[in-house]
Amino acid sequence: MVPTQSHIPAGRPLWSLLEDAIVDEGTEHLTVHGRWGAIEIADTSPLVREALHRMSLGPVALENISVLHENFVRWKTGSGPCLVWRKLKNTLDLLGGCVVPSLGLDDGAGPILSVVAVTRDAVFTLPHIEDDQVVTMRPRTEIERLNGDQALACPGLAYQVILHSAPATEIAKSLLDAETSITAVAEALQLEKTLVADVVAYLAGAGLVVVAGC
Repeated sequence: MVPTQSHIPAGRPLWSLLEDAIVDEGTEHLTVHGRWGAIEIADTSPLVREALHRMSLGPVALENISVLHENFVRWKTGSGPCLVWRKLKNTLDLLGGCVVPSLGLDDGAGPILSVVAVTRDAVFTLPHIEDDQVVTMRPRTEIERLNGDQALACPGLAYQVILHSAPATEIAKSLLDAETSITAVAEALQLEKTLVADVVAYLAGAGLVVVAGC
């Protein structure tokens, strides 16, 4: 069965817009112009405007927006309602492939991977995968060179994943080798299971990693 529970990253989720996306702000309208056309944003609140402005500058941690911080912490810890964060996330989801989800570590050194859409209607989710579930990379997935970075790509998928640095690269290569699990990869690479779980969730959200038998 395909996992339906959402994964909450132990690391640092980062968000940005595609490099060629432009945010057009008017007094009463908010539009994102991207490679697939213009998308009108219904929610023109100060929070959405601030989030899109920051995302247009590169991968950012949205919890740094003061009005969002408490809600974001509740979401990360599962400690209470986080309606403000969920409302913003729903708005970002409407932007489809214009949004680039990335994963960073707590060292503030930038993303270790980024999930980049190749279709407009791409929808990104983070499925929860148990540590001992058997996972495998989708057939025909390969590591390619893309603008100086390594990228995971598979024909027919809505996303490709840019592997900016270790440990994302090493985890991806382990998943390419054979069927494995989060626990096995963590032990083989001597990494924290929570970090491996984050990377696997992002790769699964991009459609590149699948649970064996699903």
